[in-house]
Amino acid sequence: MKRTLLMIALLLALPGVAAAQFTYKWTPVPIDSTWDAMTDFRATETIAKYSAQVAPLQEIVGYTEEEYNRERPESGLSNFAADVVRVVAEKKTGEHVDVGLMNFGGIRTSLPKGAVRVYDIYSIFPFDNYLVTFDIKGSDLRRFLNQMIARRRVEALSGVEMVITGKKADKLLVAGAPIDDERVYKFATINFLMDGGDGIVLSDVAFNRKDTDIWVRDAICEYLREKMARGEILSLHRDGRVQYTDWEERR
Repeated sequence: MKRTLLMIALLLALPGVAAAQFTYKWTPVPIDSTWDAMTDFRATETIAKYSAQVAPLQEIVGYTEEEYNRERPESGLSNFAADVVRVVAEKKTGEHVDVGLMNFGGIRTSLPKGAVRVYDIYSIFPFDNYLVTFDIKGSDLRRFLNQMIARRRVEALSGVEMVITGKKADKLLVAGAPIDDERVYKFATINFLMDGGDGIVLSDVAFNRKDTDIWVRDAICEYLREKMARGEILSLHRDGRVQYTDWEERR
């Protein structure tokens, strides 16, 4: 009723309309089971046309304890995304992977509480990114991580622990140990970052690059299905892998 009166008032404010005569009437219409029997055939035909394509997106692939959002410098959701990149790359390649990297910009929305469907994962990770692995020398890995720290824009990481003050690391560990400059580490990320997205520079220091055909969103769906098959509910938490001693003061 209020919306109708507002529309009439706006019409009357138009030039030449005020002199016109309007008549209207309204009747309350209860929204009950009576309407269940009514069918909009055009809508039904449209739904039927696309239902086969949409049905796979309705598949439940897992369950969560809470709703999870992305938050810097780390969050349960961002940690989860980076961990899946590392763990799935390790599983699919059969090689131990030391570091996983995912960008915060690639995480577009929150993970809902309760049932998680394929379309939820596609909404969170909508981009056509696939997994990439490569080798990196310890000295170059140290330089790369310190460059992110200096930018004060650390992306989502797995296998790495750091404590930061200002633009310098007070603590920097990979696989629970200080970085060995002479050692070769295995790194997993997505093609977007590998190719320079979000200002990430890796191609100059990477070698033995291997591009996979594994889409990130599909890898996450598979990961969740496996957890669900084991009767596990996804519970995500911060674990202190990226800490700023002065985050509140400098954010």
